[in-house]
Amino acid sequence: MKTMRKIITMIVFGTILISYTAAQGIELTAFTGYSFNSQANTYYGKYKVDDSQNYGGILGYELAPDMFVEFMYNRTDTRIDYYYQSVLEPLDMSVEYFQIGGLKQIGADNLKPFGAASLGMVRFNMKNSATNVNQGDVWKLAATFGGGVKILLGERLGIRLQARLGLPMDFSGLWLSGGSGGAGVSASFRIPLVQLDFSAGLTLRL
Repeated sequence: MKTMRKIITMIVFGTILISYTAAQGIELTAFTGYSFNSQANTYYGKYKVDDSQNYGGILGYELAPDMFVEFMYNRTDTRIDYYYQSVLEPLDMSVEYFQIGGLKQIGADNLKPFGAASLGMVRFNMKNSATNVNQGDVWKLAATFGGGVKILLGERLGIRLQARLGLPMDFSGLWLSGGSGGAGVSASFRIPLVQLDFSAGLTLRL
């Protein structure tokens, strides 16, 4: 009897799990667009970062109706005009975002406006310099905030239009304090570069 109850319980649980998983959706999006870059704030001054094309991909999983968790990769190949010993030194640079976040969409069946936010890492890769100044990888904590609209062309295919703000953060300190008022923690960040990109992507729903 106990064995039969266990079997029935497992069958019921498995059926519920399969039904729940089947009700969810996986979305794969490939996108490209254009990134508008601010000046780079460094300890040695401010330097111009060229505007350039960006591209990447998004893997989204629908946790609940119209609510997704997303993994995003976004890359921009650009150039920074760096002055070394008063001489202009243009450096090729790639900026790569590795992010995880959430998306909430609303709207009618074929037109779904959405808002999204994410947190993760950004990689700055300096390369192709005539000198050995500032070459190599630099990793920073980063956040992104975006919004846009999904245009569904059918059950499996859609177009994703999006504007996204990328904010790399330079973690400059952490302080712990204690006293009669209790303990406290504070942190200091600064934004070394701001990136605003507009992109269009093709989405496949699995």
